[in-house]
Amino acid sequence: MNPATMNPLQVLLLCWAAGAVLSRDGDFLHVETSSGSMPPELLDALRANKPALLAILPARSTEAAP
Repeated sequence: MNPATMNPLQVLLLCWAAGAVLSRDGDFLHVETSSGSMPPELLDALRANKPALLAILPARSTEAAP
């Protein structure tokens, strides 16, 4: 897929398929991956869709679990 033509839902689905978890931390996207890296095309898609992803992602919790 071309990162420039992907919509936010497609980006989320590809991230989840790649084992990545996304969350919002203020104006930043936080990406957690099991492998520690992401394909460059997926990073480009994240950058291209960042404003829309920030609008729909939940805020990252800073509270410790009980």
